[in-house]
Order: sequence, then C-alpha cells, then structure tokens
Amino acid sequence: METITYSLKGNQKDSNKYYKEIKSFTYEVLNEFESFETDTIFDFISYIKKMDMTGIRSYDEYIFEFLMLGVFWRIYGVRAAHLDKNPQKILENLVKERNQNELAKETIDIIRGMIMKPFLLSENSDTPDLTLINFEKLLAYLKAAGDFNQELRRLEIWKDFLETKTPEIASEYLANAFLFADWFEYKSKLVLGQYTANVNKFLAEKYHEHLFQEDLIFCGRKEVEYHLNMVGAEIMNRAFKKEFEKRPRKALILPSCMKFSAGPKCRAQDTNLGLRCTKCSKNCNVNELTKMGDEYGFEVYIVSHESSAFSKSTKKDRNELGIIGVACVSNLIAGGWKAGSLGIPAQCVLLDYSSCKNHWDEEGFPTSINLNQLMKLLNMEKSEIKDYMKPVAVHN
Repeated sequence: METITYSLKGNQKDSNKYYKEIKSFTYEVLNEFESFETDTIFDFISYIKKMDMTGIRSYDEYIFEFLMLGVFWRIYGVRAAHLDKNPQKILENLVKERNQNELAKETIDIIRGMIMKPFLLSENSDTPDLTLINFEKLLAYLKAAGDFNQELRRLEIWKDFLETKTPEIASEYLANAFLFADWFEYKSKLVLGQYTANVNKFLAEKYHEHLFQEDLIFCGRKEVEYHLNMVGAEIMNRAFKKEFEKRPRKALILPSCMKFSAGPKCRAQDTNLGLRCTKCSKNCNVNELTKMGDEYGFEVYIVSHESSAFSKSTKKDRNELGIIGVACVSNLIAGGWKAGSLGIPAQCVLLDYSSCKNHWDEEGFPTSINLNQLMKLLNMEKSEIKDYMKPVAVHN
C-alpha cells in the first residue's frame, strides 16, 4: 500500500535501518551546533538557574529547543507576522475553551475549522527577519493554532530569556537559531528525506481536504517538521533514559487507533491511566502487546489524545512510572514532554507510518511498530520475546 506521508521503513522490509540512521544523524545535528554556536545555551542555562526554575533539562534538550525555534520561524514566520490580533485572540480563546470543556470540543472544532484557514494560512510575502518582536508574534500564532501547547511552554521561557538581553545580543541569538534551522532543513532532507518522500505529495494532492477542519495545521506539517520531531524523539530518549530505567513500573502507552481491529465491540476498561485491554479480540494488536506486557512485566494502556494523557494519574503513578509512548511522528514529542512535566520519564517508539482514519485515510489501514526498538528501551534481548517477534500490525 502507498505511504501517505512518512514511512520509517523507507524501501526496506522493516524500520531497523531508520533507527540506526536517526541515532547517527542526531549526533551530527548536536555536533553541528557546537561547530558554530556555543554561548547561547550556556547563557540560557545560567538564566534558568538564576531564575531558580524547576524542571531543568539537559544541554542537548536545549539545543533541540533552539533548533525548534528556528524551524518554526522558517515555517510559520510569514503567517505569524501577518496574523491580526483580533482573530488571533478569538482562536486562542477557542483553544482554551476546547481544552477546558470536554462536552463542547466537537462544536468548537467545527467553528475553529471554519475560521482557521483565512487567518492562519497567509503566505503573502517573504519571511521577515526573526526579531524579538516577531518571535512574540510567532508565539501568538502558535497559541491560535492550538497544536503546540507543550512547545509553547518551552519557547515562552526562551522569550523571557531574550527579553533580558540587549537588542543586539537578542538579535544575534535569534539569527543563529535561523541559520541553524537553515542548515538542518538542508541536511535532514539529505539524510531523512527517504523516510518522508510522500509528505510534499500529500500536501499537493490531499491537504486541501483538511482546509476547513480543525486538523488543518496538524495535517499541514512540512517535511522539515517531520525531521525535527524524529531528532527530538531521539534526544528525548537519551535525556530521559537513566531516569526511565530507575522506575520500578514501566508502561507502554498506545494510541487509540491501535484497537481498530476490535471495532465497536472493544471491551477495554477505563482506568486512571487510560483504557486497559481485556483481551476481547484475538486479532487486536493491543491484545498482543498486552499479553507481551503480562509476560515481561510492563503495563499497557490506550490514550485517545495527548491532551487527555495522564490527567487522572495519581502521585504514586507519577513517582513509580516510566512510560514508552507510541505515536506518529507529528505528535509524539508533545506527549513525551507532557509526561515529563508531570515527573514521568518517557521513551519514544514511533509508528512506522501513519494511516488513521481520523486524519490520514478515509478507511484506515494497518501500520506497525519496531519491536527491536521496543526491546532496546526495555533492556530485553531478542531471545526473550519468543512468539512476539512477529511484526505487530497496528490497525489505524
């Protein structure tokens, strides 16, 4: 079957090659940053320590945030610079109401879908310079879009930091973020483009179907954003690995689309951490992974969306759990960051490709996850998983 946007398998039978290449490329990205710019991150870390902020992250995570800043401006800068304040505030308030009112989500999403296109997709000039004022406009745009809650938490700290600098130094730091993103877009296309070969085709041929829907921004992600999240997932795995391994409980967090094969007859039971499989369908892949978890000592839960993940977790859960999140490239980072903000260290396993009927395909079709990667994160050997070595067909 044809890949819709990305495929970690590329032209291979599995995604093993991808996981080797993303590890190598992430080192290259981090080394490239060191080759032309080092003062910014040390300066930023000094600011965070001075402000006595909680949740101090690793040096590599701050490099990723700095790269994200530049990439977002390259993608959304023109739109952000020309977004009027009135529609921006209306959209931002709709996002707030959506997050606070579960019963009104469907209605609010219809309204958002109707008004997002004319205000959030403006492409009427060249990208302006990335100044501090324009950076603030970028943050306002991301708030209006509603898809960047966790990213905003980090970028707003960068804005506060830059406001403490002289205009000259702030402009220098922002210029470096833009240049770093420029290099990344070029280099990531060469290395990772084989896995995102259909993104531009989707944008040209299918994206118009989403232009008046609330997933307009989500489904309109550029190829470089896929590459950014691929590197981000690798950096997150490295940053949280030690703390994850210390936790006495491990949980595999699956997207709700994985229980597709069970259909409306699914009897998964609600818990404070998400839906728990009751093994009602032999052909359901959540069932297979749940049986694997029962045998090898990890829990399995299903969550419908990043916004609802861990919202009912107890203090005991947050103190004991280390999680492995499974999701498509476009929304995995946000879930991992949310878990981290709650004190739950996360690891990532990407869906080999996305195909859910909510966003990507009218009917939906099976995808897969890489069991070798899952085993590595759980420190399991191949010989340990026996019959579970067969590919896991994930029905989206």
